[in-house]
Amino acid sequence: MEKETKVIKESVKSTENDKIEKIAAAKVEAEIGEELTPLKSQLETIQHALNQVSSGGQQSSMSYSGQNQQQSNQQQSNQLLGQLQQFSSQAQQQQQKTFQQLQQSIHQATQMLSNVEQSLQSVNLLNQISQQINQSQQQLQQQYQQQNQGQMGMSSGMNSNQSYQQ
Repeated sequence: MEKETKVIKESVKSTENDKIEKIAAAKVEAEIGEELTPLKSQLETIQHALNQVSSGGQQSSMSYSGQNQQQSNQQQSNQLLGQLQQFSSQAQQQQQKTFQQLQQSIHQATQMLSNVEQSLQSVNLLNQISQQINQSQQQLQQQYQQQNQGQMGMSSGMNSNQSYQQ
């Protein structure tokens, strides 16, 4: 019975672990996807700005010269640098947030496994109690049978004595 309980315990543990890992992985993937969507649009904006800077630089060499164009290019470069820094900062924040959520999911999974383990321990304890009850019932049955056999032996002995006396 204990071996069966161990097998059941291992089976439940491995099934629960697999389920929890799949749920945590799916949750993390979904959250990362949601968090990366705004970052993707910002990247597209930055790419567009880079293209403008590049084409603006080509146009300026053909049609403009002088300080005004350099200042415009400098402003665009500064804006682009600011966007890149903002993007980097947001990416770090998203990464930290995702990491915290992953830690929380792992903590929840650990708690679930702990609950499963406690449940299995309770099942084991109930099985042991059940076995003890069964053993006690068997012992009582054996005692009852022995008493009945003893009484039957005594009564047959009394019958023999009575027959002998007559």
